[in-house]
Amino acid sequence: MNTKLVEKNLGKITSKDFPDISVKNEDWKYTGKNVYSVNEFEIGKPVNIEKDETFNIDSNCHEFVVNVEEEKIEVTDIANIKKPIIDESIKRPLDKFLVEQFEKLTGGFQLNVKDDFSQYYSINFQNEETAVPYLGVNVAKNKSGKLLLNFGDLVNGNIFPAIELFLEQNATLELIINVTSKNDISIVNNLYAKLLNDANLSVHMVSTGCLFSRSRLDIDLYGNGSGFEIDGVYFGENAQIHDTRVFVNHLGKSTTSNMITKGVLGDESSSIFTGTIHIAEGAVKTESQQENRNIILTEKASAQSVPNLEILCDDVICGHGSSVGPIDETLYHYVMSRGINKEDAEKLLIKGFFNEVINEDAWEIIHDEVADTLAKKYENILGRKSDES
Repeated sequence: MNTKLVEKNLGKITSKDFPDISVKNEDWKYTGKNVYSVNEFEIGKPVNIEKDETFNIDSNCHEFVVNVEEEKIEVTDIANIKKPIIDESIKRPLDKFLVEQFEKLTGGFQLNVKDDFSQYYSINFQNEETAVPYLGVNVAKNKSGKLLLNFGDLVNGNIFPAIELFLEQNATLELIINVTSKNDISIVNNLYAKLLNDANLSVHMVSTGCLFSRSRLDIDLYGNGSGFEIDGVYFGENAQIHDTRVFVNHLGKSTTSNMITKGVLGDESSSIFTGTIHIAEGAVKTESQQENRNIILTEKASAQSVPNLEILCDDVICGHGSSVGPIDETLYHYVMSRGINKEDAEKLLIKGFFNEVINEDAWEIIHDEVADTLAKKYENILGRKSDES
């Protein structure tokens, strides 16, 4: 373990201090047999980097190349990092997998956003065998940046990224996590973020690929006036599992958080959403909302939606909502009354369902790609239904 990289809390322990991950662990419930791939995993060899100059960086999870230099963002190889992005986390939960990630990091780098950066700085990941890339991001005081992480079809093996974000006072970061690899692999992201006074983090998530796609986000709103937003879409087909776990810890005063995630599940696919809002003692004037909505297209598809509130003080505003089920028949009747058949009505309703998220301005850079993928996945499910009938 690189002690110059790892925070105090992690440096004192090893993965052997924890039991194996299983579905008995609350944070890994409903993941089925996929969970066993994260126990004592073996690291593979790096591949030659396939350069794509539409991205700022191409990374094979061991090494990386910078295709497009940007003077406002400083890139530091993991071997040259002098101190951790996170000195000490507040509420970061630890388990065997997280600690083992840091023990087996295969490579990575740190990004230091030194000045305002209005375009998306993009990173394209690729591998053939299991890898654990590290990404640390520091956004300087009063600065803002945008970042796109792409896990596309060049990701051919299991990949377990460890991501850490530190936002200084009044810093802003927009982050897109785009998981679209069509390969039958596992992608498991562990993201931890610490925000100081008046800092703001927005995360936009796409999960349409892989056999097992999981993102775990732990957010410490440490500073007064800090804020966090997450929106995301996922679409499951075949036996895919899309797993999102978001834990927001409101520690400062007058903090805000807002979550909205939406998914459609077909064939035998499944999804898990666990959203926990923790409001600490003294974290007054907190405002927090979370929402998870799921449409089930087939009898064997399923979704688990588990919103949680842990409120330890008064003078806060909180709410949550979730839904799991087929499209409401009244909506079908409304659309079909315009002379549209049921299949086309379903297609329109699903498109509208996702548009609430992907039509937001922050999604513009990937909107067309995401909309096209969602539409194709729906057509795939329709095709299989036709073959069965």
